[in-house]
Amino acid sequence: MEMDSLLLLGILVAILVIIFLLMQMYRHYRLQHYEVPARDITKGHKFFMVDQFPEQTYCNVDHNKIKHGACCDSCGICVDDHNMKEANKKIPCKPVAVAGSKLEHHWVQGNLPLYSKCATCGEDCGTMPHICDKKCAWCQQTIHEGCSPKSDFCDLGPNKTAIIPPTCIKLKSVGIKGRKHLVIKEASIPDIENWSPLIVIGNRKSGNNDGDYILRSFKTLLNPTQVIDLNDDSPENALEWCRLLPTVTFRVLVCGGDGTIGWVLNAIESLKLQIPPQVAILPLGTGNDLSRVLGWGEGYTHEDLDVNDFMRQLQQAKPVKLDRWAVRVINTKKVIGKTKKMIMNNYCSMGVDALVTLNFHRQRESKPWLFAHRLINKLCYFYYGTKDVLENECKNLHKKIKVELDGQLIELPEIEAIVILNISSWGGGCQPWGAGHDENNQLKPASFNDGMLEVMGIYSSFHIAQLQVGLADPIRLGQAKIVKISLSGGKVPMQVDGEPWEQPHPAELILTPHSQATMLSTA
Repeated sequence: MEMDSLLLLGILVAILVIIFLLMQMYRHYRLQHYEVPARDITKGHKFFMVDQFPEQTYCNVDHNKIKHGACCDSCGICVDDHNMKEANKKIPCKPVAVAGSKLEHHWVQGNLPLYSKCATCGEDCGTMPHICDKKCAWCQQTIHEGCSPKSDFCDLGPNKTAIIPPTCIKLKSVGIKGRKHLVIKEASIPDIENWSPLIVIGNRKSGNNDGDYILRSFKTLLNPTQVIDLNDDSPENALEWCRLLPTVTFRVLVCGGDGTIGWVLNAIESLKLQIPPQVAILPLGTGNDLSRVLGWGEGYTHEDLDVNDFMRQLQQAKPVKLDRWAVRVINTKKVIGKTKKMIMNNYCSMGVDALVTLNFHRQRESKPWLFAHRLINKLCYFYYGTKDVLENECKNLHKKIKVELDGQLIELPEIEAIVILNISSWGGGCQPWGAGHDENNQLKPASFNDGMLEVMGIYSSFHIAQLQVGLADPIRLGQAKIVKISLSGGKVPMQVDGEPWEQPHPAELILTPHSQATMLSTA
């Protein structure tokens, strides 16, 4: 009896080990094989709930006026709460892939945008006090129910150079039983002049959940497979489009802050794509210094974003190169020091500037619910900046560090922070370097693609506040291609592109040229 129990236990353990190994193999496969996810429209619409429709809205199922309900993020139909199942049965959603070489219009009845004009007769449409007229979910043209479209086939409208037509996509089902999902099997190039498709990458939880609204808006304009939520998939999955169509120049729109941009740029570099995509920015949250430099603005909320206007702005953007820098932080306490390696796009700092970022980061990690609004974030930054004016935690930094610019040792004044800039904007829009001229007229203006770093010193937290409002100049220490800072005499707060930590001593910080990324600029 005891032998039987041991045998059963052994079999059970073996089964569990096999299941664990299979799961690890599948996880490894998923990590090594990136796939563009696709929606299965046979399962119906992808609805999101609306507490209060901002305009007069009618249900696409029973045609009654509704104040709240659900809306499909792809085709835009609106329904009362209890009609969602009925809508999935009766009203087809905008397909991500179709057979054939020509695309038919996908008409959605009613709830037209304000001031809509009929594409056939030119008169106002969608103005009656009931559900009426229709809009194509692909080309966005609107027509009267009594008017015939100029063509039965859709040309994708003003955004055609950015859209991947469903006629160019083939799907396949992957995964194990019970967890199967659709992905893009292959794609072809459409006959569209100057076609440069757009891939939208963002996190629906970014920017006080403004990211959710923004991603949905792009799904309505584009093929939903072109919009990737980083809360569900990695940027590598989104960039798999570049492997499916290796000869096409893609544009990637990153919806988020400087940290998200760095994540996407690292993914592009790691994939070693034949033609790297051109990266544009739709800034969310606070900071957004790279976005400001490239002309995309300081930040959007769902109230002030017009996606159609943004798409027109995107069409006019020009490609530029962005320097990227390798950052090595070497712990020199041991014979073989431990090295921390990072890539910098914007700037890094040591001292009181990094301390403010570190205190903010720690507070946000402990109380994330408190930091859900841009104004609250700015107030917290202000609080930690003024707090250090009184506590003076980073005094005598100049006694703890040695700075070498291209091998030349720099004599330091009495400072509490040192900042190394790759771009001209710092600290949420401040332009500290300015024209860059020193008393000998040797320093050049800051540039993000000249292969040079700008190095400046800061006296105190109060000096930072003066810089922010333009009442003071930084201590311009110089420009260099290679920057080395040796730390001794005490631990110091540091940050690279907003990622802070407390650096123990002794250590060395070394910045060297790494690569260049292709960005899109409207500046």
